[in-house]
Amino acid sequence: MREWLAKKVLRALATTVLVCGFALAVCAQKWERIGPEGGNALSLAMTGAGEVLLGTADGHVFASGDGGEKWELRGRVGSRLDGVVQGLVADLRGKRRVYAAVWTQDPAAGGGVFRSEDGGGMWAASGLQGEAVRALGQSTSRPDVFVAGTRTGIFRSEDAGKSWERISPAGDEELKNLDSIAIDPRDANVIYAGTYHLPWKTTDGGKSWKPIAAGMIDDSDVMSMVIDRSDPERIFASACSGIYRSGNGGAQWTKLQGIPYVSRRTQQIAQDPGNAAIWYAGTTEGLWRSKDNGENWERVTGRNIVVNAIAFAGRGARLLLGTEEGILLSRDAGKSFAARNSGFTHTVVRAFAASETDSQRLLIAVETDGGGLLESIDGGKSWGAFATPAVAVDALFSIGDGWYAALRGGGAAQFDVKTGKWREMRFVVRDTMRSAGKGAATRTQRMREHVLKPEVDVIRALGGKLFAATDTGLWTGGVRGGVLQRIAEKEMPAKIVDLTTGGSAGELFAVAGHKLLRSVDGGKNWETTVGPENAGELLWMRLGGDPRVMLLGGRNGVFECEAGTAWGGKMEWKLLQAGLPASASWPATMNGKLWMIPMQAGGVFVSRDAGKGWERWGENETGLVRSLQTFGEGIVWARTQTDGLYGGKLGD
Repeated sequence: MREWLAKKVLRALATTVLVCGFALAVCAQKWERIGPEGGNALSLAMTGAGEVLLGTADGHVFASGDGGEKWELRGRVGSRLDGVVQGLVADLRGKRRVYAAVWTQDPAAGGGVFRSEDGGGMWAASGLQGEAVRALGQSTSRPDVFVAGTRTGIFRSEDAGKSWERISPAGDEELKNLDSIAIDPRDANVIYAGTYHLPWKTTDGGKSWKPIAAGMIDDSDVMSMVIDRSDPERIFASACSGIYRSGNGGAQWTKLQGIPYVSRRTQQIAQDPGNAAIWYAGTTEGLWRSKDNGENWERVTGRNIVVNAIAFAGRGARLLLGTEEGILLSRDAGKSFAARNSGFTHTVVRAFAASETDSQRLLIAVETDGGGLLESIDGGKSWGAFATPAVAVDALFSIGDGWYAALRGGGAAQFDVKTGKWREMRFVVRDTMRSAGKGAATRTQRMREHVLKPEVDVIRALGGKLFAATDTGLWTGGVRGGVLQRIAEKEMPAKIVDLTTGGSAGELFAVAGHKLLRSVDGGKNWETTVGPENAGELLWMRLGGDPRVMLLGGRNGVFECEAGTAWGGKMEWKLLQAGLPASASWPATMNGKLWMIPMQAGGVFVSRDAGKGWERWGENETGLVRSLQTFGEGIVWARTQTDGLYGGKLGD
């Protein structure tokens, strides 16, 4: 079950790609956000200054000064682009001081605790760097005491995060992989800890721990633990196996009934600030409410809402929910909810394409449980629903005025303008079957077809034909026919990772492993060469510039070669340096002498002089850019891994 939750977050942060349209003013080195609104809101906190803070899966923190009605981007926690703000804790003593529990997508980086003194604008490390911090709590009786739960154990600070000590046994096989922390309001030495496998308790500040699982189903992932403010012996815990309540400090648990089995993944429990008998449960199938301390529950939102976080904004009955698709606000204690995402544009985007014929027409695939496509016809200022294939989309391509999609699990689809629907393309293998009779005259033969669903990486068009690079080689067919057949099986390696059309009619390039292949007759015949000796595995290839040059991206850097170099002879490759890292990248875009390359480790590098010198842009403002797409000579669009879609006019 823990793997399921990790995948949910990583989809929201790792396929997981946000849709924020951003305008890129290259000459000013500035990114601007344009929409659509909404996004994956992972954590919420109410500060002493009356602001609500929102944490995302890429380190960004948004703020609202009006109880969640409108939002603004406030800052980023840390310098990494893959920091998941799992929790936000508003300091009980400082109006604008807030702490963040962070873990990173890269397991080797870990995460840490961070502190902001200005309500989330600027952040500084506050200990446990390198630890994946999944839970963080502050003692109400001793506000200098903080307790953090990480993947490796439990840590405590007695000086507001200046220093930390481990209070769980190092290397313990059970007291690790923490998900939740609760500190007794009467005694800072009484700590409850929820792990991927059942809860634990200490009464002596961590000198000794004991499991407190009596009454819980074994192997329960304890995602949230909350102590009843009216009776500190009463503890609520949410787990993958349901919601539990203890009336004796965790010595015995009772599983509460009322929430259906399918909604058992309760990610947060919260007690109403105005009425101690009212409890809320944020689940993977909506928000549930109990008015009698958990005896009975009712769902108060739609079933298709995945609730990550719950917060109470100011006085009265204002209730905020952080969900996979944005913020929901209730002004009547949960009786009704409305989306409130103005200024919060952080929707996860799985795939993106800009029309080849209309710079203002964009298509994106959003990463939510329901999936779906959104279209913009005004360059990202507004978005509307678009017809969606039956299978989730992993990549989108624009060819002419048509749309094509690579499908999750294999295969591809083509959008039919006449019907307004997607139709799946057929990857057909034909072979001949012969049946032998007694004599030659009685022998017959017939054609047999096999329809495959290869994993499609790239779709291109050349000379009225489609070409698809897949994990089973190269396929081709008519642009409108919907049927593709495999070609060049002997020349082509099994997996083609990139496909690029050349500058002359019939010229086509393919990248596979350590090989670079070229056809000058529309794919009928191919010749092969190897990449630079020190390039490592080849990833992509592009042609551009004036005069025309060839760029080749490998695991060990980006290499350049004059396009006029004789193919098959000694191709004179040189490693691009002068500020460009010698590491893996995503495909470049080349507009005259202005070249842009997104690096897989983060950052977009730009050259204004055809690769002679490079500079990094948007280091702390953007996420990991996964792809760049240009329109003509003046517009560039960028899709990131966890921070959305960008676009705008290129400067001089």
